[in-house]
Amino acid sequence: MEVSDSPEMRQARRLAFASGRFRILLELLLAAFCGWGYAGIFEEVSLSFLAWFGLLPLLTFALCRRPKHLILPAFVWSYAWSLTSFFWLREIMWFIPFALCLLLAVFPTLWALSVPFLYRNLLIPAEVRLEGAEAVRSFRKFNPFLEIAFCLALAGWWCILEWTKSWLFTGLPWNYLAASQWRNLSVIQICEYTGVYGVSFLIVTVNAALGIFLKTLSAPSQERIYRRPYSLIFACALLLTAMTVGASLLKQRRNQYADTISFQAGIVQPNLSQRRQANMEKASEALDVCVSLSRSLFQPGKTRPDAVIWPETAVPCSYNAASAFSARYRTELFSMLLKYQVPFLVGTIFLERDAVDPEKIDIYNSALLLKPGRGIADRYSKEHIVPFGEYVPYSETFPWLARAAGMGRNLTRGKRFNPLELAPDVRAGVSICYEDVYAYVSRNHAKNGANVLLVITNDAWYPTSSEPAQHFANSIFRTVETRLPMIRCGNLDYSAVILPNGRIAAAPAEKDGRPDPAWRGRVSATLSVPVPRSPEPTFYTLYGDVFIGFCAVLFLLTLAGAALGWKTEKTLLRAALAGTDNSPSASSGSNPPV
Repeated sequence: MEVSDSPEMRQARRLAFASGRFRILLELLLAAFCGWGYAGIFEEVSLSFLAWFGLLPLLTFALCRRPKHLILPAFVWSYAWSLTSFFWLREIMWFIPFALCLLLAVFPTLWALSVPFLYRNLLIPAEVRLEGAEAVRSFRKFNPFLEIAFCLALAGWWCILEWTKSWLFTGLPWNYLAASQWRNLSVIQICEYTGVYGVSFLIVTVNAALGIFLKTLSAPSQERIYRRPYSLIFACALLLTAMTVGASLLKQRRNQYADTISFQAGIVQPNLSQRRQANMEKASEALDVCVSLSRSLFQPGKTRPDAVIWPETAVPCSYNAASAFSARYRTELFSMLLKYQVPFLVGTIFLERDAVDPEKIDIYNSALLLKPGRGIADRYSKEHIVPFGEYVPYSETFPWLARAAGMGRNLTRGKRFNPLELAPDVRAGVSICYEDVYAYVSRNHAKNGANVLLVITNDAWYPTSSEPAQHFANSIFRTVETRLPMIRCGNLDYSAVILPNGRIAAAPAEKDGRPDPAWRGRVSATLSVPVPRSPEPTFYTLYGDVFIGFCAVLFLLTLAGAALGWKTEKTLLRAALAGTDNSPSASSGSNPPV
């Protein structure tokens, strides 16, 4: 009998279809809103407390869906989070954050896609899964040990994805979850052993445990009974242990580095606009400002610096080019070297004839150490240069790439991590530009004998966004990982001295009686830096990202347990189907019991 397709039925189908699309749209808008809000954990919004529970919306989406229904809302959440976090890139070209975040959003999406498989096959017994979707939705009697394993596996997987992001396509280790906690000194001390990933691990563990706890509370009222939130108790205990260890390390390291050299760093913060393609007038202004600020450090009544530090490429001209302006550049510096008899560390472009091809001139983004009577005493050249900013990958093979996406030059990478001796027994491991967000740069300097970290940077590319603040927050972790103090000299702002525990000790300006590294303006100041005379290398300095290996083992073992649960379900299902086919009712042709 055919059922007539009445107007009422057609209208009902249209309403159902429209309501379904409307529900999906609302879900996607909610996902985007939650992702946008979670970006508030970073600078300059700085809602760091939100980091500990702000992953719950993404986790809830993942716990309530199968992977194929999860991809779109998870990607929307991830894209909104990444785009908000990296929106400062618009100051270079408006489309860059929109394009880049299509890639960055893949990492949180991959994390979310692992949640349904682990949750279903690790926490829910195969027998319950065979009873159907309703039994799975209402099941809450999770094994406590498996609950904890589930939370730890998700934390480990997140850290693995963060680590992958640090090297894939040259890497971008910026705005990890840990960066939200840079002010929380007791939490970040574990980075001495785990690197920055240990803090991200804690954050995801707490979020996952909260998600399981809320999932337990959502049980049907007739099945809801009191049950200890084992995974949440474990996560809180883990966080409390990390903070206790951190407080102990803060005390130990304070006593350990009692034998220090009081190094006086003369910081020059010129507050110059970005002028890479500057004309002669702009270049002369930059040089005049830097020279004037340097001379002001030696005025009567001021603390005499042991060395004067200029930021990265503040003067838009090569130090050793064969031009009249470069000659003046060198003359001004040599004049101050002769008069004040202190070293100068200058961020500048440096030219050098290629060792293999004498016809080729290599261009380096360098830190030159100039000393009285010696000229260039040493040099460190930036090892991690910026793709599409300082060079175009594969442009020699595909010249059209340089024409389409280049910025007019290809810099050459530095070849070694060599600390520069600013003063007797003061060996500075230099990071240029955003090298300070790459842990391996500071770690290699520390392994090669540096006893202080020195960052020279120029954030004038981003004068109106949160990039300088985020840059500063991400760099703080290098001090704790290596247990070395950091001198930071910026062009616009965020010049400061940071102690080996991550605390800001001094800055050119103060606010409410405290150092204010965020103060933006033209200034020079002499800051005292306690440099440890003979620092012991930390566990992280010696062994690097061992913690990521631990995360990988933890995740793979848990994944194997979930895979075994999935296999058990399939085995039981095949056995049940085989039993039904061989039953007497099946062979006699009668209907099986319902």
